Amino acid sequence: MITSQAAFQVASGLYVLALLVSLLPGGNGLRAMLLLVPALVCNTITVLLRYHQAWPMLPMHLGAVALPLCLGLILPFAITTKDAQLRRIQQNILFCLIVLLGATALCFPKDYYLPFLKSKNLFAHGFLWFGVVGKGCFFVSATWALSGLFLAILRGDKRQLATTRSRSLRWGALGFALWTISMFSGEFWSYLGWGTPVVWEDPALTLTMAAWFFYACFLHLHLAGAWNQTACALYASFGGLFILALTCVPDFGPFRAPF
Repeated sequence: MITSQAAFQVASGLYVLALLVSLLPGGNGLRAMLLLVPALVCNTITVLLRYHQAWPMLPMHLGAVALPLCLGLILPFAITTKDAQLRRIQQNILFCLIVLLGATALCFPKDYYLPFLKSKNLFAHGFLWFGVVGKGCFFVSATWALSGLFLAILRGDKRQLATTRSRSLRWGALGFALWTISMFSGEFWSYLGWGTPVVWEDPALTLTMAAWFFYACFLHLHLAGAWNQTACALYASFGGLFILALTCVPDFGPFRAPF
């Protein structure tokens, strides 16, 4: 019988293969997307097996293996643009990110931690999944901003930033809404489990709040009209690194050979 680790190894390998096909010259976007399908199936099997082993409790540190799945599912809806060059840049950025996240989840797993009784709570599951999807939306927002900046430099025309800024803001706002639900789910879970809405010793909760304030500032500055398109794109692009450093890195465990 296939194990969750083996399924994720296959998924990660297929993600790498899809990235390599996407990077080939000549426009291989469709082939890369077709390779993405079996990768997502294997990644889904990983998540389902982990859940089956832990249910009704929450599988600990599942976000590391669920995030590549989330990004892969979002990817076809994230790169809806008629500009072929822009679409190719975005696809390559997202594929690189999926491969990076998959590789780190393989090499720095925490899947040996057992679920605990206080995670037998719907708010615990809401905290995880709303957070994972919100995180995926933040990465897509950063991708739109980064690809817009790259094309503005490449073409010497900043008019492209108007379109990419609009899409970046939409994805950022969606991520912020989902992140807010995740944060409050985590606080309800914390209150029901430990008698306090925030466990300050838990980086998963405190860093979630830090990311919330970052994107609250992002949306506030947009609504206030306090910056230009380039500044907005730079801030949104940095948001991808911010989320990666503050919410993905804490999921890493000690290094372990993936095979």
